[in-house]
Amino acid sequence: MITRLRTLDRGLNVLGFLNEVRSASAQTIAKALTLPLPTVYRIIETLSQGGFVERIAPDDNVYHLTIAVRRLSGGMTCESVFVSVATPVLFGRRQQLKWPSAVSTFEDDGIVVRESTDRFTTQSIGLSAVGRRIPMLSTPLGWAYLAFTRDEQRREILAHLRRSQAPEDYAARDSQRIVQMIRSVQAKGYCTSEEVPYKRCNSIALAVLCRGRVFGCISTVWPSTLASPQTAISRCLPILREAKAEIEYNLETSGIAW
Repeated sequence: MITRLRTLDRGLNVLGFLNEVRSASAQTIAKALTLPLPTVYRIIETLSQGGFVERIAPDDNVYHLTIAVRRLSGGMTCESVFVSVATPVLFGRRQQLKWPSAVSTFEDDGIVVRESTDRFTTQSIGLSAVGRRIPMLSTPLGWAYLAFTRDEQRREILAHLRRSQAPEDYAARDSQRIVQMIRSVQAKGYCTSEEVPYKRCNSIALAVLCRGRVFGCISTVWPSTLASPQTAISRCLPILREAKAEIEYNLETSGIAW
């Protein structure tokens, strides 16, 4: 059985819709294709970075296709490139980190783990995390992403979460906590489970950026019974920061016109 790539399907649907109607706002696209507005903004941003979509006017929220759509091939996305670049960097540091690390990206209103070193590390904790969707406000991964994504997308994500009836999204309605958390993560450059308690494991997450946008996050997780947050962070944070810098450099020098 062939597994369809939902992100690619949605991107192609947006291209097809714009080709059909010639121009449309993000809200119109979201309504016509029954997609969450944050997802549409992500797709438009990815297509815009690739030169396939542009605003009709600088201050207008209406988009249309460019002639560059003729260069489309392979369905490459910023997220897929990020995962392919970040994965070997983290795998190369698995002996230093010892505990499992992961590469994750944003999808719809959550974070999805794309790759994990869990089964390859000496201190595997048995979490089958690959493909797992994580609520935005329940773990450091979501907060790391929110803190460093562009203001427009952050507002759209939070607005969508506030409308959600899922218990894990209720925190989006606490505006004061949202502001405090984002400022804290921005000031430190990372988020830990000290700020987002999780029963079984502790973790630390960093956002990876290239040319002003967040491509995804990297993280390390460890059993809360084996090490205090302070001990684990002091050992893992420098390694993760080195990995982040290497991934960002590789993205910047990849030769891809983001």
